[in-house]
Amino acid sequence: MDRRAAARRAAFYVAIVASWQAAASAGALPDGLLPSPWEVAEDIARGAADSSLIVGVATTLWRLMAGLAIAIGAGVALGVAMARVRAVNETVGSLVLGLQSIPSIAWVPVALIWFGVSDAGIVFVTAVGAVFAVTTSIYSSVRNIPPHYLEAARNMGARGGQLVTRVLLPAAFPHMLSRYTARTSRPAPTVSRLTRLAPTG
Repeated sequence: MDRRAAARRAAFYVAIVASWQAAASAGALPDGLLPSPWEVAEDIARGAADSSLIVGVATTLWRLMAGLAIAIGAGVALGVAMARVRAVNETVGSLVLGLQSIPSIAWVPVALIWFGVSDAGIVFVTAVGAVFAVTTSIYSSVRNIPPHYLEAARNMGARGGQLVTRVLLPAAFPHMLSRYTARTSRPAPTVSRLTRLAPTG
């Protein structure tokens, strides 16, 4: 049954590509908007041959990883502070809840004004698009830690940074990971769009 399903799925996609190629060959599709599969394959092969494809992919991944690294660092610190300090949650927390609903693409004009068409602008959009999701994920995860974990850690002498790094974050990690992977993928499409504006090498 699985083989039949796989065969049907493969035949479906082959039919799509064949129809696409036939429509392009017949001139039914505008070349500038939707090139044929053969032209796409030629461009990929050409980019791989002259290394421009590898450079472009590596640059895009670097921009994405740099933005996510900034978002994770800031989001973890802010999320823990919101979960542990009531004053921070009542003030900064309300701002985070409001800003997290803004889509990543909405930050593009701000990035263009501040940084121009550059790597810094793309990293900024990526970081801002993910930091609020990371913050709320960390906040929720830390709040869901069973209280007896913290009581046991304090009884054994854990305080301050040691309590955060050795108890709070490890205990929150499973819940945090499930929420994080589902919510921080939103900036990726924006990065791919901005890559068309900024040079990749």
